[in-house]
Amino acid sequence: MSTVAIIKGRGRYQNICSALELLGPEAVLGGSHLIKPNFVSIENQLASTHREALRALLDVIRRHSDAPITVGEGTALYDTFDGFRNFGFDTLVEGYPGVGFGDLNRDRYETVTLYDEDLVPLPFRVARTVLESDHRISLSVPKTHDTATVTLGLKNLAVGSLIRDMEKGLFTLVGMVADRVLNHVPSLIKPFLSFQGLSRLGITRISSSDKVRLHQGYLNMHLFLYQLARIIPPHLSVLDGFFAMEGDGPVSGDPVAWDLAVAGTDPVAVDSVAAHLMGFEPESIGYLHFCGKAGLGETDIDHIRIVGAQLDECRRTFRPHRSYAAQLKWKDEAETAFERLQEILESGEAKSGDLHVDPTSFL
Repeated sequence: MSTVAIIKGRGRYQNICSALELLGPEAVLGGSHLIKPNFVSIENQLASTHREALRALLDVIRRHSDAPITVGEGTALYDTFDGFRNFGFDTLVEGYPGVGFGDLNRDRYETVTLYDEDLVPLPFRVARTVLESDHRISLSVPKTHDTATVTLGLKNLAVGSLIRDMEKGLFTLVGMVADRVLNHVPSLIKPFLSFQGLSRLGITRISSSDKVRLHQGYLNMHLFLYQLARIIPPHLSVLDGFFAMEGDGPVSGDPVAWDLAVAGTDPVAVDSVAAHLMGFEPESIGYLHFCGKAGLGETDIDHIRIVGAQLDECRRTFRPHRSYAAQLKWKDEAETAFERLQEILESGEAKSGDLHVDPTSFL
């Protein structure tokens, strides 16, 4: 059985350390570690991975492994290194030998082919450091989401690993403006400024950011996340739920003082447990439904071994994003689209990508 550790306590650092200790040293062993935090915002700490969460993870890894560690992130709009500085990551790692930073947007990349609901093949660029690491760790915050219902470990790694061109094109500039004004516009206007709103106009398809191009409607988002989970799953998923987010996540939601840490080496099981604890059943979340059907991990809560705190003492119903009812429309054509996609993926007819090297320095 897949094992998921849950710790409920009064300290972020100790919660994460205790959850990882329950999993055992094998959970943090690898030849090259990649820690993928989540900087969906480089200013809003509630929406982003906390420095103390990283410190806990680094301490546990260093007890068992002296392998090199890269803390790698690729932000959607702003400079990744501004996030490292704003949240204090830069001064933290000075005390850890063999730990460095990387902007995944500036990484070498490999182009992979993902298929949409109509089986149209689309190229997406994935950072080579993510593909090549033999120990990928997703370190993120549980939040409700405006497209995928929730954003947890799998989505954090998948989306952050996609390449965004560093030139400030029109879409990036528009995105920056929207990000700045989103909290100051009437609620009725907010949906039109979201990626989902722009996807209805077909604008996301022409973005120079592959993170943005991933947003092509609710069903496509889940199908793309499922396909990326086949290619770059986390080897260890750590969710820092000391403070989580409900409502209009992943940036503009409200804080939930949850006091939890959730961790495991089956990322599908970790996301499924976290979704269940937030009041959402895994089968209602498209990418988890697809991952479970394909056998990528366990989604049945009854078939997951829980260690640490009990589910009932940790479950809290999160208020979903205001678009939640519309998000559930992914189910309308889901089974037909998934079966057709599986035929391509399992037949060997899926297109492979080409290797590209970005001349911009990564580290």
